[in-house]
Formats: sequence, structure tokens, C-alpha cells
Amino acid sequence: MTHPIPFPAGLPAHSLDHWLSPELARISPPNAPSRLRQLADAQVTLAAGWSSAIAGGPVLALAGAFFSVTTGIPAAVLVLGPLGAALLVLGLASWRRVRATLPNTDRLLISRGPGSARGGIAMVSVLAVALGGILSMYLPSVTAKGNGAATTLVGSFVLILALLVACIVVPSTVMGRARQSFRLRVQANPELRSAVEQDLAVWRDPYGNAGYGPL
Repeated sequence: MTHPIPFPAGLPAHSLDHWLSPELARISPPNAPSRLRQLADAQVTLAAGWSSAIAGGPVLALAGAFFSVTTGIPAAVLVLGPLGAALLVLGLASWRRVRATLPNTDRLLISRGPGSARGGIAMVSVLAVALGGILSMYLPSVTAKGNGAATTLVGSFVLILALLVACIVVPSTVMGRARQSFRLRVQANPELRSAVEQDLAVWRDPYGNAGYGPL
């Protein structure tokens, strides 16, 4: 005697909306693997890298303007200004493309930075205190020299902090919201949702019987 199949052969047991449910994510262990989490984490690793470019571009342009003003030499702004603008444009274009398409999960993507905004802020704070302590030892002698040397030193310190924020805090903030942001994009972007639904239809766990979600 044959038993009835609970869902049509070849179709997933649950819909994408089921796996996207925030309630399902809340009751699931945060470290439990799933295909949706794999997609979200891979996508955000790429997006976090481009977010650094978006934030770092203006910092480079500002650094060029600062050093041109303090030194009286326009070469800095002429070089760093266009470079920062190009980095910003490239970052924005790549950021939008990455967030609108499914990532290639066959490639191993590793992130060495903090995975949350709190972790990024803590790391930058420690680096800022260490760097500030070193620079403070030179500040009295630099101030005694005059000619705006102290302004250059303090300005350089501020620019370094801005670069640390762009390279650490910004991407770590993006990383910390990986799964929530992915859920919102799938729900709001029809093309991305269609790609995920196609992946849901064909994906099978290669190592066991894990489900497609939760997210």
C-alpha cells in the first residue's frame, strides 16, 4: 500500500515566506546552518567590502583637501580627490549590484573584522586610544615648532580615525544586520525574490537533510 505524498513531487515542502518568517528565526538557534543564512552571510560579506569603499571615498577626498591646504601644494587634492570620487562611485554601483543578486556560495568568503556595530566601535576605540597616546607624546614638541605643525598632526589623527570608521565600523555595522537586511530585500525586490524562489526549488542539502531556512 502506498502512502500519499504530503506535497507535489519535486516541489519544496515549505514556501519561501515560511522560511523568511521572523518568528521562525527567533525560535531557531542563531548558529544553526541553513541555505538562507548561507546566502545572506555570503552576500553581506561582499556588500560590507563595498560599503568600506563608499565610506572611504569621501575620506580620501577630504584628506587630499586637508593636506593641500596645510602644505599649500595642490597635488594632494588633485590626486586624492578624483581617486576618492571614483572609489565612491564604484562602491555604490557594486553595492547595489551585490545586494540585488544571489551570491556565488561555491567560493569561500572569509571576513576577519568584527561582526557587529558594537564590535567595530570597540575595536576603533581601542585603536584610537593607542594612537592618541602615541601622538600625544609628540604634541608638545610639535606645538613648539609652530607653523601649523600641531594643526597638521591633529588633523592627521582625525583623518586616521575617519578612515578606521570607514574600514571597520561601517562594514561591521553592515555585517551585523546581514539577515534582517536580506529578509527585507527579498520581500521588497521582485527580481531577488524570484532568484531565491528558483534556488529554493532546486536546492538540496548536499550533506544531510537540513531545511532551506530559517533566516
